[in-house]
Amino acid sequence: MGIINRITTTLTASVDKAVSQVENHDAVIDVSIKDCRAALAKAQVRYSRVKKDRENLQSRLKELQQMEVTWENRAKSVAEQNEKMALDCLHRKNICKQRIVSIQQSLSQHEKLEQKVSASIAKIEQRLSRITQQRNMMRSRHSAADALRTINSIEGSAGNDVDDTFERWEMLISEAEYEVGQEIESIDLLDKSFCEKEDEETLRAELAALMSNKEDEHHE
Repeated sequence: MGIINRITTTLTASVDKAVSQVENHDAVIDVSIKDCRAALAKAQVRYSRVKKDRENLQSRLKELQQMEVTWENRAKSVAEQNEKMALDCLHRKNICKQRIVSIQQSLSQHEKLEQKVSASIAKIEQRLSRITQQRNMMRSRHSAADALRTINSIEGSAGNDVDDTFERWEMLISEAEYEVGQEIESIDLLDKSFCEKEDEETLRAELAALMSNKEDEHHE
């Protein structure tokens, strides 16, 4: 059993590693971001609908409250002349009152639903922002890791070849520099030889001129 468990564990680890290598993490995260955006859009549409329904209910509530006051005033105005009409006005007033209570209950439910949807939108936005930020960070880390892996690969597997190439290159340049240096040195020696002869002739001419001047002074 122990051997079987070890084999199973090894195979599971190998499969997990293979799946991890094959899996396109960036694509998986992009799908998650897309799902979050879809959920956010759906929640925002629902929130707008709930908000619009609440505004319509508030408008209807205001109308009913005005109608309630109107029917009450009408009942008062005709009570002495026409009791039956006054009773009908009160009946209409009570209907408005019942509808007002019903709408107030609906408004209370809509407000709770609106708060719930708003909280859901805030959570989705936070999650979307966090996932997007983390994805961008992971992309940067992945790019840096790939760059370092490439550099290490060059310095590792091909490092010796590169060093040997640089060494051969340096030797070639050194040989060329040595040859050029020898030629320059030969040219300098030849130039030096000519300069020495020219200087010697100049000095001899100058000495001859001095001796000639000395003889002239002696004769005088």
